[in-house]
Amino acid sequence: PDQPYAKRVEQWAQATDTLEPEQIAAVLTREAKLQPNDRGILTMLGAARFEAGDPIAAASAFRRALALDDKDARTWSRLGESLTRSQDGVVGPDAEAAFLEAIKRDPDQLGALYFLGQAALARGDVAGATARWTPLMAALEPSDPRRTDLQNRLAGKPAAPVAAPAAAAENGAAR
Repeated sequence: PDQPYAKRVEQWAQATDTLEPEQIAAVLTREAKLQPNDRGILTMLGAARFEAGDPIAAASAFRRALALDDKDARTWSRLGESLTRSQDGVVGPDAEAAFLEAIKRDPDQLGALYFLGQAALARGDVAGATARWTPLMAALEPSDPRRTDLQNRLAGKPAAPVAAPAAAAENGAAR
């Protein structure tokens, strides 16, 4: 704490496996300044900023990465999720556009499908939500409470307090 910030970041860079998300973001911010055209660093910075609870900075990093190469569906989806988190969970027009770009590049982007379904349902478009969530529900185990929650929401029942299925499905249940 008594050391200058730059010195602390340098120390953090030497021990990245024990860092908190805010510290990882600080190290990656430094690296992004040194290598501003490194898309990989920018996407890692976006993920670190997101985990550190700074969705606006995360969105900025993902936009910078997409400016270098706009073909990666996952980065588009992460941009949309960052924008959604910055709006307290509301899928706004910019987030929806990012999710649409994601599925244009990869129709199986489960995170994007989840949030597009959520946006459709918020507009009262149950058919649109069903179309987006059907592949997502198929990726989840039948006994998964998140699958049941999606089915209930499509049936007009209130959402249950369970984690969004997109991240879990992308981390193992699908693909």
